[in-house]
Amino acid sequence: MSDKYIKIVDEIGLKYNYPDNIKHLLYVILPAFVIKYGIRKEHFIVNCLNNIPIVIAGKEDPRIQALYVSYPYVEETVKTKKAIYLNRYNNIPFIQLLDNLIHELNHAINSYQNEVILDNDYFYLRTGLSKVKYSLKDSKIVEKNKSYVLEEIINSKQTEEIINIISNLKSDDERMNNTIYAVKNSINGNYVSPAYFSLKYYCQKLLDNKTFLLTLENLRIDGNIDDIEYWFNGIYGEKGYQTLINTLYELKELQNKKGFLIKSKINKLAIKLIKISDEFNKNCNLKA
Repeated sequence: MSDKYIKIVDEIGLKYNYPDNIKHLLYVILPAFVIKYGIRKEHFIVNCLNNIPIVIAGKEDPRIQALYVSYPYVEETVKTKKAIYLNRYNNIPFIQLLDNLIHELNHAINSYQNEVILDNDYFYLRTGLSKVKYSLKDSKIVEKNKSYVLEEIINSKQTEEIINIISNLKSDDERMNNTIYAVKNSINGNYVSPAYFSLKYYCQKLLDNKTFLLTLENLRIDGNIDDIEYWFNGIYGEKGYQTLINTLYELKELQNKKGFLIKSKINKLAIKLIKISDEFNKNCNLKA
């Protein structure tokens, strides 16, 4: 199994001229993604890696360390040009580089199917759970969706799971084992990503709910995100999903602000988010 994935990664690495460091990370990332999403998704995951280049930026940016982008353009129909940018590559801890790469690859894989949705004079471009509305005439942004915050939380949770899978991989290949050993030494048990840490904490009860997490994961990777709101409201009640999205968005907007009133608003929103989680869990048959 190791030889198979190493060969695939070497072929992709040759295509994009990846340095050995990136290839060694992909040696363990690829099988971990297959374990996470299942062997039926193997060809799909490989196809994504083969068609979405990883670009090492020329400048180090500690603020936006990594980024998945999909640029839309119109040629008879709407097409996209995708890439993952590592904006911080040289001066970065090993585990943070791994987190960044997995996080952005996971966005890419979960945005690959049903990425573009046409709607008369507009089109929507999907990134995981979130959609951005564009004008079909000039490809300019018309409206951004607030659900990007939930997308980031789910993506961060999955990044943690994939890194924990890597730490438990077994291989006969020395290069893979060296990377696995480095991961184990870096995480000291179960890995917790620093990305969106407080927001994950506030909705931990939802993230621990198997029905919530697995349903979102399945609909998200297949691109059937328009079904999520109907499904969530069917368990929670009317307007439940939009209330969840709005609450997460408001919390995200307040996070970097200071002051007593801001802290008070954050506390109220956090309590509201916990109540949403409790109500969903109360009405849900399978919780854990």
